[in-house]
Amino acid sequence: MKAVLLLILIPFALLGSMPTNASGQYLTLSAASMAMATNHSGKSLKVSSSQQAAQLVKSRYSGKILKVQSTRVNGNPGYRVKVLSKDGVVFYVSVDAKTGSIRRN
Repeated sequence: MKAVLLLILIPFALLGSMPTNASGQYLTLSAASMAMATNHSGKSLKVSSSQQAAQLVKSRYSGKILKVQSTRVNGNPGYRVKVLSKDGVVFYVSVDAKTGSIRRN
């Protein structure tokens, strides 16, 4: 009975601890983004989390951040950020985590 109760309560506890951006939207965090943030190879990253990538894109482009995904950019760890402009246009921005460079796709 205790195991069943734990299986029911754990997802609710995790939902309450999920990170959100300034707009209160849940950010997408994956095991890959967590691995990139810890980066065991000893190389330092200029952008070490999806939240930092979202803030970097927000400072460059006005609009609402819809989603952040970890990915590869130019062979380096990075993030793909989905943005909704004030004009209602959806576009993507690539953030190279190693160099910190940003490119609108």
